[in-house]
Amino acid sequence: MGDNCCSSVCTKCKAGKYIVFGAILFIATWWAKSQGNVYFIWYVLAGLVILKGVMKLAMPHCPHCAPETSMKKKK
Repeated sequence: MGDNCCSSVCTKCKAGKYIVFGAILFIATWWAKSQGNVYFIWYVLAGLVILKGVMKLAMPHCPHCAPETSMKKKK
């Protein structure tokens, strides 16, 4: 499948999108916290989105897109 997995966007670009979106969500939540009451779950969600982006950079190919030969057990 090459660098494209499940869409026409390369994995590095997709990972960058997750990291940037998570950072923007974290900053927006931090700013909203100074303006009023914000639930802690938004910080958790921002952290999870950033973590997903970092994991996508570390492991760019998802298991279901790997070639069938590498998925089979060796005898």
